[in-house]
Amino acid sequence: MILGIETATPRASLALYDSRADEVVWKRDFTTERAHNAVIFEPILEVMNDYRDQLTGIVVGVGPGSYSGVRVGIAVANGLSLSMSLPALGRSSLEAWEVGEDSYAVISDARRQSFAVSEVLKRKLQGEPELIETGEVEAKLEEISGRGIPVYSAESAVVEAYEAVTLAHPDAAKLAREVGKGNPADWSEAPLEPHYLRAPYITTPKKGRGEVTSGRIKA
Repeated sequence: MILGIETATPRASLALYDSRADEVVWKRDFTTERAHNAVIFEPILEVMNDYRDQLTGIVVGVGPGSYSGVRVGIAVANGLSLSMSLPALGRSSLEAWEVGEDSYAVISDARRQSFAVSEVLKRKLQGEPELIETGEVEAKLEEISGRGIPVYSAESAVVEAYEAVTLAHPDAAKLAREVGKGNPADWSEAPLEPHYLRAPYITTPKKGRGEVTSGRIKA
């Protein structure tokens, strides 16, 4: 069985896909803004207690999405992979949205007065997400909708702001099912890396607040 882990948005999920039966046999959803690490381990323990001996591989959504959420999912996948000697594969969370169509677009707020627009064709991401300015959103949505492609977002604020956008989320069951039809033995051994829209924004201490030098605070 393939364990799917998807934590790129506040609505996270875990799922088990049985490739022989071609069905999802177990799934858990949980919602958290920035505390994925606090709630993911209860369902993980449930998987370990009930299905540990049946696991053959792990697939994790690597974003883009929540900075902390994506990193938690990858950390869990890496930990399980190492401790159980199971192959682990990273896939774009954009390819695993819980929608009826296999071809669709996703829009998300990229901050700094910009949005990220991604197109997925037959469950394959078409290049890197396109960053556009706020003033370009309406025209972009009209162009995508004009091609008959539905547009989704995991952010309620985006859905409320643009009539052409529908609320949806990436899903661990979709992730596990799409990947689970292959053979885990053939998976790439590349390390799991998060997919960011931009480099993470990290603040540094302001000067004048003191700095650490040889274990002492220098004012």
